[in-house]
Amino acid sequence: MLDLFHGTTSDITEIDIALGKGYKDFGKGFYATAVKVHAENIARRNKRRLEVREAGIKRRNPQYKEKRYQAYRYNLEFDDDCISNPGELKVKVFGKADREWVRFVLYNRSSETSKHGYDIVIGPTADENTVTIINSYKEVLLGSNYSDEVLDALTDELRPENLPKQYFFGTEAAIRKLRFKNIRREIVL
Repeated sequence: MLDLFHGTTSDITEIDIALGKGYKDFGKGFYATAVKVHAENIARRNKRRLEVREAGIKRRNPQYKEKRYQAYRYNLEFDDDCISNPGELKVKVFGKADREWVRFVLYNRSSETSKHGYDIVIGPTADENTVTIINSYKEVLLGSNYSDEVLDALTDELRPENLPKQYFFGTEAAIRKLRFKNIRREIVL
């Protein structure tokens, strides 16, 4: 069993992949990380974004009653035997941010749904800096038909050794490999 963490502003009682958002690195699904602080940072970032949105609504409508948000970290256990022995599951593991990973991320970030057919995908996280770099290369990538040369330049600039690993669960069969640990959630300060 592998300890994983999920950072959010939502009160989760069960994992529902349908609530995942599209246009993400590995598609629409449930995401977790093995890095506790990364999950906490995601929860804090999402809380700040929601608070900024609420403040903007309040400025435009002074009678609006702002919603309050809390940042949570959920502690999970992942039955990771399916990585080396996938059985009925389709598992894709990216060892590093390379050409194949960039192509995969670009493909998934252009769609609201997951079209790749994997139950579980594991690999580096495209953080905000990564997205900025990828966006700066977008036109050159399209113009070069995603040439290996351009992808190599992009991946060199990403500093892939600094990207934390993420775990994507895109099907109900994949979700069955996860369970909440004893402590359901912890508030992130």
